[in-house]
Amino acid sequence: MGVVVGVILDESVVLASDSPQHENPSLLPLADSLLRKLRHSKIPTGISYDLGLSDDKVSLLKRLATLYSFDCFILNTSSVDDAKNEIMLAWGDTGGSILYVVSDKKKKFFPKLSNCSWLIVVLRSLGQESADVTEGGSSCENSSMIFINKLEELPSTICHINRKVSKATGNSVVTVGYVMKPSREEDFAKRGAFPLYPTQNGLIFMPLTFELPLSPQLQEIDIVLHKATDEIKSIELKSRTNFSNRIVYTSGMQDLQR
Repeated sequence: MGVVVGVILDESVVLASDSPQHENPSLLPLADSLLRKLRHSKIPTGISYDLGLSDDKVSLLKRLATLYSFDCFILNTSSVDDAKNEIMLAWGDTGGSILYVVSDKKKKFFPKLSNCSWLIVVLRSLGQESADVTEGGSSCENSSMIFINKLEELPSTICHINRKVSKATGNSVVTVGYVMKPSREEDFAKRGAFPLYPTQNGLIFMPLTFELPLSPQLQEIDIVLHKATDEIKSIELKSRTNFSNRIVYTSGMQDLQR
């Protein structure tokens, strides 16, 4: 296993599966946020779909790929080898690990994927979450598959792999965790400030989220970068205590301070 040099998102982790047939297809919750992070991650990213997917869904996926500068690949049980060749042509000889992110609803596809030498990241469907992941807030992994409960776990999973591989190969790395409002994060990311891929000077940037337990996320990082004023709920102006004690932060920031 090498550092993550490519990410392929199966349509099952991008599109909502419960959209009524008479309505336009929609994205899974938080999928858009993930796509924005991957766009500026310095890691080549693609979206894959089955030949049997409806035209309106394929059209949406292609629009997303264009919007976020991703590649689009056709991938099903009969076209895995063709897709591998197409990915090789698009991304070159990657020399690391390609992550294929897929829903557990496509289990019948797993045996074929296991022959690709890719690292499979399986998103558990609602009601199938693992207790150890839910309580620990991080992914579970075995030799060839990593299981996550929520889509927002993917960036931290990528950082975990890159950190683990870098240290195993004797490279010195520092993981910087960051949390800030989306508009500020987007502005920094556009300038290449938050790559998920290790930089030349050994920095890995990992987005923190208050939607997941903080403790296991903090175990993966060495430094926290944040703008505390983004998390201010109120300021008690009439209080006579020190100014810092008059500031009331969000529960997430209070957890981070602890």
